[in-house]
Amino acid sequence: MMTMLDMINKNDKSKVFIRYFDADITYNDFLMYTNGLASQFSMYVDPHDIIAMISENIPQFIMVQYASWKNKCIFVPLSPLDSLNEIRDKILFLNPKILIISSEFKNSFSELEKIAKLKVLYTDPETFSKLPENMKNKFLNNEHIEELNLRKKPEFISYNLDIEDTAMMVFTSGTSGRQKAAVIKHKNIYAASYIYKEWFNVNERDINLAIAPFFHITGLIFGISLSVISGSTIVINYRFLPENTLNDITGKKTTMTMFVATAYRAMVNSWKNIDDIGEKLSSMRIWSAGGMPMPEKTEHDWKDMTGQWIYMAYGLTESTSPVTLWEYPYTGDLKLYKNIVSCGKTALYTTIKRGKYGELMVKGPQIVESYYHNKEDTKNTFKKNGMKTGDIFTTDNLGYLYIIDRKKDLIDISGYKVWPTEIENVIRKNLKVEDVIVVPVKDEYKGEVPMAYVKLLNENDENDETKNEIIELCRNNMAKYKIPKDILFIDRIPMNASGKIKRSDIFKIVGEKI
Repeated sequence: MMTMLDMINKNDKSKVFIRYFDADITYNDFLMYTNGLASQFSMYVDPHDIIAMISENIPQFIMVQYASWKNKCIFVPLSPLDSLNEIRDKILFLNPKILIISSEFKNSFSELEKIAKLKVLYTDPETFSKLPENMKNKFLNNEHIEELNLRKKPEFISYNLDIEDTAMMVFTSGTSGRQKAAVIKHKNIYAASYIYKEWFNVNERDINLAIAPFFHITGLIFGISLSVISGSTIVINYRFLPENTLNDITGKKTTMTMFVATAYRAMVNSWKNIDDIGEKLSSMRIWSAGGMPMPEKTEHDWKDMTGQWIYMAYGLTESTSPVTLWEYPYTGDLKLYKNIVSCGKTALYTTIKRGKYGELMVKGPQIVESYYHNKEDTKNTFKKNGMKTGDIFTTDNLGYLYIIDRKKDLIDISGYKVWPTEIENVIRKNLKVEDVIVVPVKDEYKGEVPMAYVKLLNENDENDETKNEIIELCRNNMAKYKIPKDILFIDRIPMNASGKIKRSDIFKIVGEKI
């Protein structure tokens, strides 16, 4: 095993590493930029200190990550979609020495400058290239501050990294109320990236469309580190918008990507009426997705539009991304279990076991060993026989896995155990439905009953006729006790910072509507 810092130094220095709108940055340019940043950071940090960053997908994100490692520091990505209080709590928990903030978020997070012994630096998302007008108008403000030393420096004497050193800490969601930051070592990053490289035959000719946010494990590994370990090119475009994504595919001839199901639905809705869309997307050999279940309808709509399946994957922050992957190449029919799309087979060098209640347990070189300063959740999650994922799964006779649901989302109806995903997949069969969330609500007699919150494609269909159609669909496809107590129409689906559906926020949406 090697570190990503070792790997990037082995790559062809003349090759383009990053493409960001109109800017091309070679591997050699990148290394010299990180030398300058590493020199700047060295004034404030010692080895094993923490350097944090708040930004969208910009070149400086990757540069800061590698400059941190050149100082033998720990890199921590933070989501710009978090609130000030959420970010402040994480900063106080981590105690980083440096925080880099993309300057368009200065108004949101300038209060962090008051935290003692924290050096705050701002960087400009337009330092390397101007953003397209549609993106600039939607996401940027008038703050253009560049405080990073983005001048090329031929040399910087880096510390020697060990694969056992902590490389990153990435926050993950949890219900315990305690901060959960997965401690990711350099060996975990190498293993996860190598798994993807070998599984999908990624090489220096590939052009990786990195639309997953870098503050999420998918963007960090499938986006950045996979590109480095394969010596390929990475295309980044600040933030996902379907129209800009299409321009990148056609203009830069990208070959692979991974993002969440909601983005694929957005692309279907945006591109489905383009006559030559199949030809425009012909450079892409891998469309992959993870982080949340893929609706069967989205898979079929995507196949109809592009001629290709979306390769589902399953992983977690604690697994440094990959646990299961679709076989590549795959030309068969869609693998389904009770309308649940398979997330593939066990990844290379990975073993899985069935825990209590069918919970997925996983072992492998990509699996982390602990949460930062959180002994209780570390003890509850990382066991001798594998990491407890919290996800319930089943397999078929060919070894394909199906994630049935989150263990904590189980609905207990008069003693019957019901998974929300099963009900959601039935409701999605109604052609008027764009998406749905099913959650339990208290019931005096049954204990809990399912409630369905439905977003329709057309708000004009929000009526009793549509509601009755959905109820009838449920009656015809499920046991009586699984039928939702009621159908409530909502105007948006709650999502977290990485674009995944967030069931726990549904009552906030309902409250806003009321």
